[in-house]
Amino acid sequence: MQTLSNEQRRFFEQAASTYQADLAGDTSAQAYLASRGLGPAALVTFRLGVVRRPLVGHEQYAGRLAIPYLTPAGVVNLRFRCLQPHDCKEAGCPKYLSADGADTNLYNVMDLKKDSPVVVVAEGEIDTMSWSLADVPAVGLAGTEAWQKHFGRCLEDFDVVLAAGDGDTAGRKLNSLLAREVKARPLRIPKNFDSNKLYVEGGADALRRLLPD
Repeated sequence: MQTLSNEQRRFFEQAASTYQADLAGDTSAQAYLASRGLGPAALVTFRLGVVRRPLVGHEQYAGRLAIPYLTPAGVVNLRFRCLQPHDCKEAGCPKYLSADGADTNLYNVMDLKKDSPVVVVAEGEIDTMSWSLADVPAVGLAGTEAWQKHFGRCLEDFDVVLAAGDGDTAGRKLNSLLAREVKARPLRIPKNFDSNKLYVEGGADALRRLLPD
């Protein structure tokens, strides 16, 4: 696990603050986020941004959504999502890019401090935000390959760990991994849905109905 220097921490904080300020004046990016169920309060909670004034070394992320990884010690990572209105796979465009040289982290670890017997592990940052906005503590992985053994220790204080992989082959693969690693119980995300799509179409109740009694 990478230990950040003070300079790295300052850089991540400066980047998050700059891109958060850029989002405040970017109506097109705000409209995209609203279409994903992420309104003004969510933008503040998760400190979302858009890269309009890229810091040195971030030029390749220009125009992308900036998703900071927040911890009690500050911002420890950033990921960048394409905002272009195209199919990224067909366009040959990586949907997500990670900060160069950054470690792999659990997303939304602030939720681990919530008083709850249950935690959801979701597939991707926006799905994770959706569960958290539905008042269900959640952390996220940037895909199956992002799992690291020490992540399991972060979940030990919860009685029940729930896996919320997408309703596709990759989602089932993630659920199987989490079942092996932390004895997670898979949630039944409908085919061709993910947590965010359920949240957008049915609100918090659509997610909470998936929880075991």
